[in-house]
Amino acid sequence: MLVKTLLAFVGLSLIGCSGQQVSEAVTEPALMQTPQGKEQTAQTVTAPNLQPQAQPVLQAVIVTDAAKAKIADSGANNKGSKKDRPMEHALLEAKLLVTDKANVTLQYTNNQSYGVPLMFMSGMTADLWLLDAQGSKIWAWSNEMMFTQAIRETVMPAGKTQNVKFKIPADVAAKIGKGYRLEAVFAGKATESQKPAMSKVTYSY
Repeated sequence: MLVKTLLAFVGLSLIGCSGQQVSEAVTEPALMQTPQGKEQTAQTVTAPNLQPQAQPVLQAVIVTDAAKAKIADSGANNKGSKKDRPMEHALLEAKLLVTDKANVTLQYTNNQSYGVPLMFMSGMTADLWLLDAQGSKIWAWSNEMMFTQAIRETVMPAGKTQNVKFKIPADVAAKIGKGYRLEAVFAGKATESQKPAMSKVTYSY
């Protein structure tokens, strides 16, 4: 009877120890096997709080009429208008001498201190245009003339004056009224200068 009691006590003790080991095994953290065969304690990794990135806000810019005008004025001042740019002086000075409505003379002078080399693409030295009050060309002296097509070169000496005479037909001259004007166009080109040989010469009625 004593032996049975002892055996029962020993059995209960063994069962209590096994239960304690099982309980401890459950409470211990899980072990992870690394590729090198070493045991490491698994750790819980929590991702940081990620907040959505704010999108840029586009705002409309309203440009007033005053601002537009200021910008336009600034651009105009930077570029400069053609009227403000100085005219390049021609090598030869010229004027139109009008005797009457039918007879006109272009007189030009080389006031340079040197001779001016000139090239003409034909036998025409200069042309004369007649423009009405609206600025439309209604007649040209060259339309009624024939010229040689040979290129010619010459040098106008310093201080020399030359004349080109034009004859306006009577029927054309009869149409000339207030606001009409004549324009003389020199056909020669300066060959040794960037400046024009002669500017347009005008005469207003």
